[in-house]
Amino acid sequence: MRLALVLIMTLCSALVAGCAAASRHQLASADALTANVSGVWTGSAASRGTFIPVTMTLTQNGTSVSGDMSVGGWSELTGGVTGSVQGERLTLSLERLTLGGLTVKHDTMTGQVSAGLPVNLRRSK
Repeated sequence: MRLALVLIMTLCSALVAGCAAASRHQLASADALTANVSGVWTGSAASRGTFIPVTMTLTQNGTSVSGDMSVGGWSELTGGVTGSVQGERLTLSLERLTLGGLTVKHDTMTGQVSAGLPVNLRRSK
């Protein structure tokens, strides 16, 4: 009986410790600094081995983002964009299309936009 009680207490301690670690991780993620995405971003998207020029001009107010995007030759991916940034994750949408998520690290932005087009951009200085 005593052994069962010790095992139960050990399991409960491990469970509580695991939950505390998960909570600390979630808090750290929530408190992560929001990336600054304001500026002019240029680079390319790849489609079937062809590189397509991409330019975005973004303005940021807190976590809200707006601006314009131009994807060479793709009118459905060109126009005004709105979105939000949380930590290093930028999510953008055109008027009728959600573009997907991009990862921002300093002056680089990578990810995939609509239809799985991989995008690599750099902020102009």
